[in-house]
Amino acid sequence: MYKARPDVQCVIHSHSYGVIPFGIAGVPLRPVVPQAGFLPMETPVFEIREATGDVESRGMLVTNATLGAFLAKKLGAAAVILMRGHGDTVVGGSVREATVRAVYTEINARILQQALQLSSTVVSLDEAELRHNAKENFDVGRPWENFRRRLERRA
Repeated sequence: MYKARPDVQCVIHSHSYGVIPFGIAGVPLRPVVPQAGFLPMETPVFEIREATGDVESRGMLVTNATLGAFLAKKLGAAAVILMRGHGDTVVGGSVREATVRAVYTEINARILQQALQLSSTVVSLDEAELRHNAKENFDVGRPWENFRRRLERRA
């Protein structure tokens, strides 16, 4: 990721239970809440089967530079990529930005999943809303401090 994207200063990989279903069910993860406006209209999915070799030599994990390069290429300019059956990878320009994005990816996924249980017609953010969200330059400092304070109270 770091080689492919000079803007990336932090990479977070998680096995998010809210996100994993979107990498295996053929249902796109779309942004539905403004805090997840960094997501593209459809979050890309890394399918390791497309990357290289048979399962005996490749497995399911990104364990070498070739698979890492394929993952980075599939991520493209996006902030998040789903990994089929494995979770997601989130990038950011800082630890704070990547962390906030990882949390809001999970929140967005859970809200979208709940909405899909109510109706197959779910309203996502549109291109204009995503562009506006990018211009607003979502301040990661506020949610970061909120998350930090909540963790301190638990300790």
